[in-house]
Amino acid sequence: MAWSTRELAELAGTSLRAVRHYHDEGLLPEPPRSSNGYKHYGVRHLIQLMHIRRLVDLGVPLAEIPTLDPSTDSYREVLEALASETTAEIDRLVKVRGEITQLLEVPGAWEMSSGTTGSTDGDFLTVLSRVLDEDSLQAWQRVGESIPDSQVLADFENLPEEASAEMREDVAARMADAVRDGLAAAPELDDPGFGEGTSRSLGTRSIGEALAELYSPAQLRVLVRCHELLSAE
Repeated sequence: MAWSTRELAELAGTSLRAVRHYHDEGLLPEPPRSSNGYKHYGVRHLIQLMHIRRLVDLGVPLAEIPTLDPSTDSYREVLEALASETTAEIDRLVKVRGEITQLLEVPGAWEMSSGTTGSTDGDFLTVLSRVLDEDSLQAWQRVGESIPDSQVLADFENLPEEASAEMREDVAARMADAVRDGLAAAPELDDPGFGEGTSRSLGTRSIGEALAELYSPAQLRVLVRCHELLSAE
């Protein structure tokens, strides 16, 4: 008993359009026809169609299927290449799933987080993550995590535009005290390295532009003064 095109497609778990396309591409031979012109497919056609579908599902391009012979080395090479691509895609998806989980657990979280209550520092760390190398970025994060005085961070974050020189000096001095030990334990930041493909010029300019855009003039004065206090020691 022979099968019609529709029946063959149903048995193979594919569509009429796919069967016709495989005929057009020369992947599936045309079956004999009955006197009324209807195609009659047999077991060999079904097995061959299922083989084509399996290779397609594995990611083998249609153009390569006619040349694949399981008895040749090229057949194994194609499958090994697909296995490597699949492993890389799985790794990517695992990373994506982790990032999605992080966003679900902490709504609104960015790729990088400073651990503070505001988003400005998080945005700044995100910029750093694009320009610094891994060692320098981790060193910067360690410094932030080592700050024991959360009040000075809050005072810096809420520093008013019209802050007096005395107020700025107070915040700068307390911030210098807060980061001193952390900086001593992070020598990488004495001469931070930049990521692969990021020139020192672009990295330095990007950090400067991020500071200017994310922090107010009063906050920038505090950061400059903090740096001066630490450098003078």
